[in-house]
Amino acid sequence: MSNELIPREITQGALAIPENFDILSGSTYLPRFQLFTSNSDACKEGKIPIGHYALVLDDSITDLGDCVDVLIISYRPKAVKVEGDELIISFDLESDVFKSVMAQAELPNSGCMYGNELLLWIPAVQQFATYHMNNKTARREAKAVKPLLGRQATFKVHLIKTSRYSWHGPVVLPCSAPIEMPPADKLTAEAHRFHNPSVQDEVEMAQGDDRPR
Repeated sequence: MSNELIPREITQGALAIPENFDILSGSTYLPRFQLFTSNSDACKEGKIPIGHYALVLDDSITDLGDCVDVLIISYRPKAVKVEGDELIISFDLESDVFKSVMAQAELPNSGCMYGNELLLWIPAVQQFATYHMNNKTARREAKAVKPLLGRQATFKVHLIKTSRYSWHGPVVLPCSAPIEMPPADKLTAEAHRFHNPSVQDEVEMAQGDDRPR
């Protein structure tokens, strides 16, 4: 027995298209693929184990574990500066904004980060996502990404130790396991959107844990 108070033929009229409801209700951003480390607020709050990857969108964190198979679709340059509640974002490597962020990123607590941003397909959750390789450790590992562009890869985690510090970093390896590809039309649409941001330099409101997207 249905608990609907109003018949479905009324709630689902000609203009009430379920797919459009989802489009207009959610974020216009793809979730970000993120490696959570001991410095992450979410780890400190017990929301996700240290050294796990996750998909993050607004307040939602989807734990993917410490080993994730992905399809690496494409990449673009991205620089981000956190200023209070704002993010200053640039995709133009030659712009003054991008160059300024790169220079300031070498300073401690600058709120600046830069690196290649990847467009990924995560078969386990049937999601597209972005991954910004924006710190020194990730930028060093980016060399392993280049030969895997357009191919599948496995993201793992390793613990890096020095005489004074230890931290988790990404490891990117070739993957030969069967992979479920995304629908071709959706892949093309996401790639087009990824390569055509609305503006090359923009300012937006910062949200969530480890705020840069």
